[in-house]
Amino acid sequence: MQSKHSSSPSSSANTSLHNPHLDASSSRLSDQDSFDTTAVEYELLELYDSCQSIPVKRRKSLSSTITVHEVTRLPVVGEHSYPCNDTYSPTPKAPPSQWPQRPILLRPSPDSCMRIIGIRYSASKQYVPLTDTGFCLGCTLPINNGYEKPGDCLVVDFETEIFIGTAMLRIKNIDKSLSKSHDNKDEDRNLEEYYFHKRKRTFQAIVRGRFKVDNIPMSECITGQVFNRPAENLPPKLIVKGAVAVISHLTPQLQTRLEGDCPRFLSPLVSTAQTALVHRNTNSQNGIIRQQSSTSPTQNEKSTTRFVGADESLEVDIHEPQPSDPSSLLHVLMNSGGGALSCIPSIPSVKSSSIQSRTKIRKKAFDKLFARRIKTPTFDTNAEYTFEFFQHLISFEDFALDFAKPIGKHSLSGILNGQPLKFMAPHQVQERDEKDAVVGEDMRWLWSFELWHESLYRDGEEIH
Repeated sequence: MQSKHSSSPSSSANTSLHNPHLDASSSRLSDQDSFDTTAVEYELLELYDSCQSIPVKRRKSLSSTITVHEVTRLPVVGEHSYPCNDTYSPTPKAPPSQWPQRPILLRPSPDSCMRIIGIRYSASKQYVPLTDTGFCLGCTLPINNGYEKPGDCLVVDFETEIFIGTAMLRIKNIDKSLSKSHDNKDEDRNLEEYYFHKRKRTFQAIVRGRFKVDNIPMSECITGQVFNRPAENLPPKLIVKGAVAVISHLTPQLQTRLEGDCPRFLSPLVSTAQTALVHRNTNSQNGIIRQQSSTSPTQNEKSTTRFVGADESLEVDIHEPQPSDPSSLLHVLMNSGGGALSCIPSIPSVKSSSIQSRTKIRKKAFDKLFARRIKTPTFDTNAEYTFEFFQHLISFEDFALDFAKPIGKHSLSGILNGQPLKFMAPHQVQERDEKDAVVGEDMRWLWSFELWHESLYRDGEEIH
């Protein structure tokens, strides 16, 4: 069942200039990028100025046409299950004092129809029991802190209408979760084994999985931030200008909307990911598969299928492959034919190219594919895809944008209006009129997780 929220279409712009997918290593790539981002920066700052002059009440009256898929509320089948009594609550029901990794809470987005299959250690295929842990499949998921021993990272197996896969998140300095090896106070821990050692990034997320639906164009999958309410207390222009400069270099094809009921900041999935890989004919022990079995696929429900998710290879550093490697999405692009071939830049000395240069080539190629709305290549339902994201601009301990001096830190809680940051990716199909203007869109989720900070909790609770 579908419903539509509609009013007069508004300009595309967004308040959220703090994408959780941005990272220092990508900003280094931008130094050599040939994209002209001056126009992007100018447009964003003009939109920021216009939105500052719009009263909050007026901002709430602006909207765009979007198809919203109604969430089918499944019955609660047991304690710590998916769904639980709190799964569909717009804000976390448990106060921050009960969050197992306070001040951060990770949960599945209640409006995404994403089913959590189970939580396990990456080296294991057995789901861990959640009783007395503080975690729950329906409302409280674990985050790793980078001190885990090999095979000891906690991963989340999930499924949506169009995608099935495994997610693993790391956040610097977050409290330990279920494993003893997560303790960042372990004096015997070798710092060289610490994931965040000598790295600027504060956040890493990896998703590995398979598409369940054929013929989904790579150019139509996006990632970023979508909000359900207008932002408030926009930061000073100096801070916005610094954020815009970084963002416009990293994501030239970003979609933004500042005004309206649903602010957004979106960019192409394949060109935004720091690393993107494809694997075919994966081994059943390491790949994402479904097979007939009497084993339950979740910790609390019976089924005739069993889900086998990604293994501990999620934990190791992954790198952009050579364009000639079959695991490279550039290789897929080069063999797709048609208009997609015109998006590929020259690839000199591929055998001697650096990881950074290969990443830059892939980002530029898929940005062009997105800009030209070319519908090939498509994701292959018989292949397995890996997407890695990381960022360094957000300090999760105090939930602030963290820029170098003289800008410094600026709190996010006042801007977000009681709304969480998201780690998400949808398939976006846009409807356009005869003038090629967007008049409507449909989004179906590949995945969608929410990251709450305790500073957002009171605002979110008051609104709902």
